[in-house]
Amino acid sequence: MRPLAAVLLLLPTLALADVAGVVVPLGVVGTVFLFSALMVGIVSGTVFRVRRLRHETIRAALDKGQPLPPDLLEPPRRAPEPMRDLRTGVILLGLGAGLSAFFSVAAGAHEGAWALGFVPGFVGLGYLAAFALSRAFTPKPDADRE
Repeated sequence: MRPLAAVLLLLPTLALADVAGVVVPLGVVGTVFLFSALMVGIVSGTVFRVRRLRHETIRAALDKGQPLPPDLLEPPRRAPEPMRDLRTGVILLGLGAGLSAFFSVAAGAHEGAWALGFVPGFVGLGYLAAFALSRAFTPKPDADRE
């Protein structure tokens, strides 16, 4: 007997709760993977489109014999911003504190679930340490050089 035929024969004997207990988790997992793949596809498509437009611009400029600006061949990289580390660290520390507070008062949560807030909290502390170190090792502009 074919597997599909066996499932169709058993279908009338299965309770709705049994079917829902299998279909719902599969649907949730499938939806999560589908949306993840969709987001990766959108980002990849956007990056591909930007690169293709840059190459078409370079080709058109070379066909016309125009000089190419250096920024067109290699886009300038952004300098690291220490304030971004501070902002990210404060946000992650707040998220960790909020998660710990939520899981400590949430009804039905596991007793040790409040410790989940430590993960983003310690990552936030790492960002704050990176901010402090970047400020400590960044040379200060001298007023005498002006």
